[in-house]
Amino acid sequence: MPRKPFTLAILECDQPLDNARISLGGHTGVWTSLFASAADAQGIPRDRLNIIGYNAEEGLPSLNGGNKDVDEDRIDAVLVSGSRYNAWGDDAWIVNLVGFVRECVEKKVPVIGICFGHQVVGRALGAEVGRSEDGWEVAPTRLVVSEAGKGVFGKDVITLHLMNRDIVKSCPSDMEILASSSNAKIHSLYRPGAIFTVQGHPEFNEEIIKELLKMRVESGVIPEETGNDGIERAPLPHDGLAVTIAFLNFLGV
Repeated sequence: MPRKPFTLAILECDQPLDNARISLGGHTGVWTSLFASAADAQGIPRDRLNIIGYNAEEGLPSLNGGNKDVDEDRIDAVLVSGSRYNAWGDDAWIVNLVGFVRECVEKKVPVIGICFGHQVVGRALGAEVGRSEDGWEVAPTRLVVSEAGKGVFGKDVITLHLMNRDIVKSCPSDMEILASSSNAKIHSLYRPGAIFTVQGHPEFNEEIIKELLKMRVESGVIPEETGNDGIERAPLPHDGLAVTIAFLNFLGV
């Protein structure tokens, strides 16, 4: 009997700006392309991974817990995307999302969290989440990798695009911290087979980060000096593909 594809649900917690939304297909399109590149790099057939997008503000998938060999609708793992919203907010859909992540953990459905998603996972696991006293982290930034992180990422250091001023402030129990920055100790949380988060954006590229930085500087959300520095660093190499390969290994695809 042929092996069924691994189904990954992308929980879209926001919509990207026009270029990424229209030309790249939003969060789901960006991640589908990046996971395809990661599969190619690992010699994994692209059709081994089935990616389905959900608008997290409108509704969440059902975790039916069925037999993956016979259940066509089974979700094997979820990825919680980035967002402009506050993961510590009390909006109904955010509270529901936090509860959904807890349900995933209880039902042993692996969870990947990206930026806002990293913070939502931290909140769901009882960590303190909130504003960083050190302000914004933006654009390609070198992260210090822990000993555990070196094994997971396969690298001694990683560079990721950042776009955050909110952070996970405390480490939930039974979790490994895989990476840190000078502004934030917890840039990646890990529990084998269960949780894998990063504060950075493996899915960002130069075009995406520049569009976002320009908009946030013009709107006054990000200080002009910080934004211009990020725009200048935007073309620097980053490890988004390497981190996504680590996600594939984590999922066991």
